[in-house]
Amino acid sequence: MKYLFLFILPFVFLSCDNQDHSQNKKNEATNDGSYGIPMSNRETQNAFLLSELLENKNSDGIKLTGKIESVCQMSGCWIDMEIGNGKVVHITFNDEAFEVPKDIAGKTATVEGFATKEIIPVEYLKRQAKSEGKTQAEIDAITEPDIEYAFVATGVKIEN
Repeated sequence: MKYLFLFILPFVFLSCDNQDHSQNKKNEATNDGSYGIPMSNRETQNAFLLSELLENKNSDGIKLTGKIESVCQMSGCWIDMEIGNGKVVHITFNDEAFEVPKDIAGKTATVEGFATKEIIPVEYLKRQAKSEGKTQAEIDAITEPDIEYAFVATGVKIEN
């Protein structure tokens, strides 16, 4: 009798699983064009201010709005947003929990999540330029480190 109980117990727990496994919800948006976790009431900043927002720190939780420059054309699993001066911030989605439509380049979006910056040293940039076959003049012109920005979004809202 004891063994019968041990055999039945896993089936009881499995039958209590309340998750809907019948469809993939990665691409489902709410009626207002939102994906992922609903946005907080945190103040929204213009994406062009990202460098200022991270000026004295390497990371921060932020809510940004800006123009989408490009979108992953395989599945909508990332977007690039303009941040000024010809730069973009690469935005991925937390735990790959959702995807966005692939036809949203040029639209305005609000993203909420965690932004980071990485300072790329001059020495690395010079080695990279050399391996790319750039001229010595181009390599010598590299005198400042580069800064790259990344963002992991928990939620995205696409404006119409």
